[in-house]
Amino acid sequence: MTPRPRVSLIVTTYNWPEALRITLHSVTRQSSFDGEIIIGDDGSGSETAKTIEDVLRPSAIRWCHVRQDDISIRQARVKNLAVKYSRYEYLIFIDHDVVLHPDFISDHLRMSEKGVFLQGKRCFLGQSQTRRMLDHGFFLPSFLSPHLKNRKNAIRNLLLGRALSRKKRFQRTLRGCNLSMHKEDFLRVDGYDEVFDQLWGREDSDICYRLFHNNVRIKNLWFRGIQYHLHHQVTKGREKDRLDYELERVLEEKRNKAIRGFSHLSSEGSIVSASDSFWSY
Repeated sequence: MTPRPRVSLIVTTYNWPEALRITLHSVTRQSSFDGEIIIGDDGSGSETAKTIEDVLRPSAIRWCHVRQDDISIRQARVKNLAVKYSRYEYLIFIDHDVVLHPDFISDHLRMSEKGVFLQGKRCFLGQSQTRRMLDHGFFLPSFLSPHLKNRKNAIRNLLLGRALSRKKRFQRTLRGCNLSMHKEDFLRVDGYDEVFDQLWGREDSDICYRLFHNNVRIKNLWFRGIQYHLHHQVTKGREKDRLDYELERVLEEKRNKAIRGFSHLSSEGSIVSASDSFWSY
């Protein structure tokens, strides 16, 4: 049996420390976690740093908080910055507004393989459940939780999940809040592309398309890798923006490398705080 890789869990955040606290608590309750947490902070205020310290400092988990300046939306860059400080061979990317099932990380690692990236599913908590969690602290939702949307994605069934999680060469519907890959595949496409910064979204589809163009396949995590998304307001634009047209060019050109990717990362950004274990290899 091939040994499971060690994992760097990348958590991106920006100025919602209440939600980040819940996310990090769910990380500390993982059934199995041989790795580290890297929080990639896109310029949050001091309360975010305090939250990270409060939750992770008492834990035995290896962790690091890296921060860049607050200059508009720079999700692609902050993910690359987090990977810069990662030390392990498998990357899992999540956002700061999700609750992880206790077997979330082990599910990703169980399905991992080189030349394949994993796309997980999510279900959505209602407003009242989200408010209760933010006010009173972490609890684990269930399939029967009221006002839960995409309820089927809260069911964990390993046998059914393995039967449905088949490798595909391409798909259009992609998201970055539940995404994992081997670091060597990440480096093969030169990571995230800063061309997709300054507006919201599309950087995740871009890296996935470039993975496809490098013959890296996708597996969807059905009925495993469960993630509960906290409720918040989302404003969706109706018209195409610059990133939509750039994404179309990625497909037309069969682009397989980032234009301004991981290898072009500038020196901006640094470690704010880290566990004592982070400083020793």
